[in-house]
Amino acid sequence: MSTRQPQFEEIVDQLSKAVPILKSEGLDGSVKDTEKLISRIQGMGSIIPLHKNGLYSILRMMLESNTYYDSKAGECLDQAFVLMKEALGENV
Repeated sequence: MSTRQPQFEEIVDQLSKAVPILKSEGLDGSVKDTEKLISRIQGMGSIIPLHKNGLYSILRMMLESNTYYDSKAGECLDQAFVLMKEALGENV
């Protein structure tokens, strides 16, 4: 198993903050996908590129359905994405 990145807990926290907001906004598909992503991340114990791709898919789905800009969860999801890039050593 990989070493847990310093951003790990903050990423899980940001994703977890987004879930109740997504629920309150009726974005059930995004809720399910975000909960699955949290579960995968916690199960692995570290961030891998597959997790970043999963979050990217959630954000893309929200953009394509025109719910991203109206969602207050976008900020939490964006912050988690930036932290994932940092955790993976990618330029932000």
